[in-house]
Amino acid sequence: MATHYIVGCGAVARDAEGRFLMVRQMGGYWKGLWIFPGGKLEIGETLEQCARREFAEETCSDINIKKLIGAYVSYDPDTEFEKQVVLVYFLGNSLSSEPRVGEGVTGIGWFTLSDIEAMEKNRQTPGIISTVAKDSIKL
Repeated sequence: MATHYIVGCGAVARDAEGRFLMVRQMGGYWKGLWIFPGGKLEIGETLEQCARREFAEETCSDINIKKLIGAYVSYDPDTEFEKQVVLVYFLGNSLSSEPRVGEGVTGIGWFTLSDIEAMEKNRQTPGIISTVAKDSIKL
């Protein structure tokens, strides 16, 4: 079985009330799930450039990146091929008070950590998301 390695970058934006901006994916690896805006690293991009581009595409807003949250690994033993995904997340502030549904997403919203943990238990979001959220609070 072939193994595919993917590098993705995402941006975590929190508002003044401590809520997290999340998008619901239209397709791909996390189709139908709520995640932080992000996507695959393109050739020639830095990790931070990828996070900014993906955030802008999915939320119709720019982000002011402040810090690196961390790198995380997700493994998916798919039926066609195995996927090992390295995800790099940055913390920042959305430069728009009202982000909108953008490219490749079907929904957008602000969620508390409790909301995220509840979605995770109901498999509406990947297990890694609450870990990233908790790590961002520590910064």
